[in-house]
Amino acid sequence: MKKFMVILLLAVLITSFAHSQRLLPQDSARFISIVTEGTFNNFPDKLIGESFESFFEVTRWKYSRVGSENFVEFTGTFTDENNETTTVTMRFSVKEEDSTFLMDYWEINGVPQDNANQFAFLEKIFLPDRADVAISIVKDGYFYDFPDKFIGESFSVFFIDGYWDYFVSSDNPDVVEFVGSFYNENGLAQAVFQFVVDVEQRTFEIEYLGIDDVTQDETMIDATLNSIFATKIAEVKNSYFDVYYNWMTLGEAFDGFFYDAYWDYFVSTDDLDIVEFNGSFDLGGIPAEVFVQFEVYDDGSFDLYYWEIDGYYESINAFYLLLELIYY
Repeated sequence: MKKFMVILLLAVLITSFAHSQRLLPQDSARFISIVTEGTFNNFPDKLIGESFESFFEVTRWKYSRVGSENFVEFTGTFTDENNETTTVTMRFSVKEEDSTFLMDYWEINGVPQDNANQFAFLEKIFLPDRADVAISIVKDGYFYDFPDKFIGESFSVFFIDGYWDYFVSSDNPDVVEFVGSFYNENGLAQAVFQFVVDVEQRTFEIEYLGIDDVTQDETMIDATLNSIFATKIAEVKNSYFDVYYNWMTLGEAFDGFFYDAYWDYFVSTDDLDIVEFNGSFDLGGIPAEVFVQFEVYDDGSFDLYYWEIDGYYESINAFYLLLELIYY
């Protein structure tokens, strides 16, 4: 009798444990949708689920839980450049609390792949056109002198109304062109960059820079790149003022919200590095002019030093209210 009771108790415990770990269908759907309805940072306007369904011929999504970690696995087949059927498996680690995920493993035909090659493969899925690939190579690339700063992000912060284009030149190289406006000592100027791109090798170089239709030499190209990537202004514009406003850099936010936006830099009489901003916005139907000064430190961080609206000094609390207006 005792033996029977022990076996019965053990069976109940095993059953209870199994039930506590069992995956419900809605759990699977919820975690899979976090990935399928999400995007990769490099392709923010293309949903993963839709893009995978378009590219792969046969697709399968599966959810699993290992310990406290949640995983979504994708398997799909496609016909490669040798006209052979190829199977790809990707594994995403998913965090439910903030609906984020990371592709931490992938394989082709059962062979694990280097994560460094992820981007080149994802381009085939998300950027099937050669023009999109060439533009992406430049925008998601960097210059050797500034390895920690992506070109696309830095250009979008520095220039006003910038846009990218692609064409094939008369002698057949792939050319990516960027056109954008910026302020220099003479006022508003227009810059035209042209990059010659080797799509197969994923490399590029500047072939031409013109400012207001005047061709610039190597010295001026270097000076312009330093203005974009290595200045105190760039440090402020490419950063976030607070962790609560970390989905858009200060430069993107200010240049998008204010009109007649203007940035400047100087060393104050107290030997402080000051980045200055001027801009106007519509305050209840009345134009209001904002003037802001940031103190920039040697490590690239910065603090609000002074700001005013229409000539009247405002507090740090009022600055946060302004940020709420800009970001929300």
